Amino acid sequence: MSPRGRRPAGSPDAREAILVAARSAFARDGYKTSLRGVAREAGVDPALIHHYFKDRATLFAQAVISTMAGEDVDVAARAEAIALLPAEELGEGIVRSYLTLWDGAGAERFAAVLRAAMSSDEALAPFRDFITTGILGPLVKRFSADRPELRGQLIASQLIGLGMARWVARADHVAALDVDGAVALIGPTIQRYALGELPPCAETPVSGAPAVPAAPGE
Repeated sequence: MSPRGRRPAGSPDAREAILVAARSAFARDGYKTSLRGVAREAGVDPALIHHYFKDRATLFAQAVISTMAGEDVDVAARAEAIALLPAEELGEGIVRSYLTLWDGAGAERFAAVLRAAMSSDEALAPFRDFITTGILGPLVKRFSADRPELRGQLIASQLIGLGMARWVARADHVAALDVDGAVALIGPTIQRYALGELPPCAETPVSGAPAVPAAPGE
């Protein structure tokens, strides 16, 4: 630390200190987290946050989603691994990738994602991009099933609900499941959403939101 109690610019641990402080703050306060508060908690000058992270959204994505256990998650590699799975293993593969990612990252980070996403429309972007790029993108690109957008959103709703029960509400039986057990229970539901026959139904646009056409791809 500098004589004023702050880490100077260029300090090798300054960026990591900002990420640690931001992760804690986002989990506690959601997306409205004050960048000055993060700087104060990290022991750095507020200007140093903008030196490393161009804006709040970038800091959120790096602190909560991209940086896992001190290492950057290779989202592209995860997406590629899911895309290469045999069709009959897709549901189980999606659930396994999701659980191993967030079990390894820790409940605090998942809670930060959910609280931030619920506190600001802007915060939905990195969470949406993670789900779409890292988990559901390969599904939409590889399979030309009917209503791929609906299928993707159904899968996302299942995964988010699982995450809420496992890492936020800490539902005891769900939280106690090991990965294999959760995959065995939830994988078939994801598989049905991904590749099973969906009953015909009309989709009513949410008020204020445009209708999403049921065409393959994005």
